[in-house]
Amino acid sequence: MPELAGSPHGLLTLDQWDAIEVDQTRRWELSEGIPIMSPRPHPLHQRISRRLTQLLEHALPADLEALQEVEVTTDANFPPSVRAPDIVVVPRRVTVQRSPRVLAADVLLVVEIVSPGSHWLPQTDHLIKLHEYAKAGIPHYWIVDSTRAPGEQFLAFNLADKGYRRLDVQAGERVRVTEPVQLEFAVRDLTD
Repeated sequence: MPELAGSPHGLLTLDQWDAIEVDQTRRWELSEGIPIMSPRPHPLHQRISRRLTQLLEHALPADLEALQEVEVTTDANFPPSVRAPDIVVVPRRVTVQRSPRVLAADVLLVVEIVSPGSHWLPQTDHLIKLHEYAKAGIPHYWIVDSTRAPGEQFLAFNLADKGYRRLDVQAGERVRVTEPVQLEFAVRDLTD
């Protein structure tokens, strides 16, 4: 990654972030002005993402759409943060905009899938992004982690007064969510 002049303390602005040519064999996010790189998702991660996106697409009303790996600006103030969640649910009108990313204000649901390669830093999805997405005002957050014990593989949160509140949505293998969309499935439907 090239050194960018003019950024205080080496932190990037959104314009500088947009100007960088990044290695597309990796996933990139911007966390408080600092570029963060992670490996591309594993095949199982991709399967879970595709299958959950399909379930969402079949259940969502016509004015909403599930998108995979779209950048979301969670904080446009300096130093900015841009995340690349595995799945987002946004109004269809957002998909026709010419912006390189969507704003957190337009996101109804964000989904992060924990990859085997990201277990070295499990607090990213479970703590850091949990706080960041809540602060950005995203109403719903789901975490899928197929390696956890039954009852802990699918976590759903909705925004309350002081951050996210965890919802009771998984009983054994079965997941049943009612917000922001009604879905019922088994975790193995995503993984097998």
